[in-house]
Amino acid sequence: MKKTILFIGLIAAFFVLASCSQTSYPREEVDSFAKCLTENGVVEYGAFWCPNCAKQKKMFGSSYQYINYVECDARGENPQPELCLAKNVNKYPDWEFADGSRLEGVQPFEVLAQKSGCTAPTPTA
Repeated sequence: MKKTILFIGLIAAFFVLASCSQTSYPREEVDSFAKCLTENGVVEYGAFWCPNCAKQKKMFGSSYQYINYVECDARGENPQPELCLAKNVNKYPDWEFADGSRLEGVQPFEVLAQKSGCTAPTPTA
């Protein structure tokens, strides 16, 4: 019984520590990256209630203000559900690139950079 409790405790501690670690980036680089995505025609489609959209937004932090974001839920702020229907947005977030290609789900900066031609921010140590 003690081994089971210890095992459960170790698993819980692992998940707590794993959720606390987050890569950080210089704010100026993230600002430039977000601006470049928008300048290069990248659009993110999402919904205000979407947990993965919240994760993606958290990655950008305050730089998210520079992302070309389209709200797909009619109940959200500045909604454009008709555009989302026309674009066949099925999952959130849905990233659309200037060449018409798309990626669904939370995307790391490196993937967004590769698809957009922008320079990804460099992680700080």
